[in-house]
Amino acid sequence: MHLVTYMRLSVTDRCNERCAYCLPHDVTVEWLPKGQILTYEEILRVARVATSLGVTKFRITGGEPLVRKNVADLISELNKLAGVTDIGLSTNATLLAPLADKLRAAGVRRVNISLDTLNPDRYHELTGTGRLSDCLAGIDAALATGLQPKLNCVLMKGKNDAELLDLIEFAAGKRLPLRFIEMMPLSTSEVLTDENFLSIAHARQLIARRYDLTPADVKLGNGPAVYYQVNGLPIHLGFIGAMTNLHFCESCNKVRLTADGKLRPCLGSHLEYDLKPVLRAADSTDAQLREVFLQTLHNKPAEHEFRANYVPGRKMVAIGG
Repeated sequence: MHLVTYMRLSVTDRCNERCAYCLPHDVTVEWLPKGQILTYEEILRVARVATSLGVTKFRITGGEPLVRKNVADLISELNKLAGVTDIGLSTNATLLAPLADKLRAAGVRRVNISLDTLNPDRYHELTGTGRLSDCLAGIDAALATGLQPKLNCVLMKGKNDAELLDLIEFAAGKRLPLRFIEMMPLSTSEVLTDENFLSIAHARQLIARRYDLTPADVKLGNGPAVYYQVNGLPIHLGFIGAMTNLHFCESCNKVRLTADGKLRPCLGSHLEYDLKPVLRAADSTDAQLREVFLQTLHNKPAEHEFRANYVPGRKMVAIGG
């Protein structure tokens, strides 16, 4: 059985803009009825059972988690659970600026922010509706409130490969870690093509035209990134290569809870277990929930299926970041 200490909690299947994994823009998402989405009380109950099995770190995801009302109240309650040592948030940051202080007070310590381009027009093109200025305001608010932001950039050939150096300079100006992430077939298999896939090895080659990269023995957060020191700059660069790193899954310690109550042991596998029948049964017990957890962890696959012509069964927005 895998040792799992880290859990991602998706609180909504809704976004206020698209991301790289929902390209192309004609991908449609059918929003679930409210009754199919877990309540905050149900999410907290699942989290409490998770902590009893050794989970100590949580990340709030979506969809875009900040579109759900009163998400800071959920985080505050999570922070009260015995054994919890870290609560993070993944967001596109376009709604973050007015909520940053409240989120920090609720217990958020780390925030991962998606930033795939610094070109306002391209940002709007990639997100469908988003404004780069709102994202940048969210980044500044996160810095001002001590939310320890990291920037995430999905690598897209022909879309943002010419901007990698600009993104590095931006991150260095903010003194923020920046992570480059390989495209994965998360919403549809069509998002991953030879025409748009850019490997982390190729990205490093592009960056090496200007900067020397030195492997760094650091771990910033709970993810699988391999970090490098950028000589001459006060930041680390991380590279996440789910497609090209054959050892990517070896140290995985995470499990996901989808917004509709599915316990998912691997992002790149269709395997999932529905908790709602147990959660909503009149005679439901935490012991029954523990059994589903243990079964899920026992069946956690050794590695993802992305390299085996994987065909997603869910959109990324419905799985959770």
